[in-house]
Parts: sequence; structure tokens; C-alpha cells
Amino acid sequence: MGTPVNLQAQFPIPCVLYVDDEQSNLQAFMAAFRKDFKVLVATSLPDALELLATHDVHVVVADQRMPGTIGTELLACVRDRFPRVRRMLMTGYSDIQAVIDAINNGGVMRYISKPWEPEQVLLAVRTAFNDIRNERDKEENVERLKECNSQLEFALRQALLS
Repeated sequence: MGTPVNLQAQFPIPCVLYVDDEQSNLQAFMAAFRKDFKVLVATSLPDALELLATHDVHVVVADQRMPGTIGTELLACVRDRFPRVRRMLMTGYSDIQAVIDAINNGGVMRYISKPWEPEQVLLAVRTAFNDIRNERDKEENVERLKECNSQLEFALRQALLS
């Protein structure tokens, strides 16, 4: 049987990618959360995809209204290319269609209103991170069970043959 993996050691803090076209919002987000999790920032879909491909990102938080690609489109792209990454939409506008699109197309787990409350964002990221760790624990447990089952089947076949 394999050695259990310590996920807390593997992922001591969440890595969050915040995507927004406004530099002041990126700076505010980094300043607010740099002590709580690793913060990466991007201003566009191509920049976000590059960071996702080169870092172990756990959560993407995207602003809805950006030039080029809106947040719901960005999150749908993230879902398709990086399905394990949790997705959240952030906007200062009360646009119900954006919320519907985010849920239906982007698979978002949280909608956050601007201006955001730090405690709300912290709770959302921690919840997402715990979900990821629980999912990985479950996958590892299933793999260990499969390995044990295989060993038991082998031992049973050996016992039947002798």
C-alpha cells in the first residue's frame, strides 16, 4: 500500500488567480490577500491562461466587465481547459444574466459583488480550497482501495491455486 500523501504539506495555502482589467482592483486584491494565499493577477484571458498553465492555481476570480473577454466567457474557458480549478465571478453590476451565464456556462461556485468584503472573499476561497483538498483526498483513497483490492485478489488467486 502506498504512503498517504499529506495534502496540507502539498498545498499549504491556496493559489488564487484574480483577473480584472483595472490595475487598481488588482493592486487592492493583492494587498488585501497576499498574507492569506498566493495571489496571481492577470488583465486578460491570454494572460490568465498562461498563468494557469504554469502555476498550480486552485481558484480563479474574474471580473465580469472587461474589454475583450467578459468574465463569464473567461470562466467557461477555464472550466473547459482546467476543470479542477474552482471559479468565482466578481462584478460591481447587478446583471442577473451575468449570474445565470456564470452558473450555466462557467460553472462558478460563487458570485461576489463589488465592492467586495475581505471576509466574504476569504470564506469563499477557503471553502473552494477545502473542496479541492477533499476531492483529492477522496481520489487518493479510491486509488489506495483499488490497490488493496488488487492485492487481495492476487492473494486469493494464489490461495486457490495452492
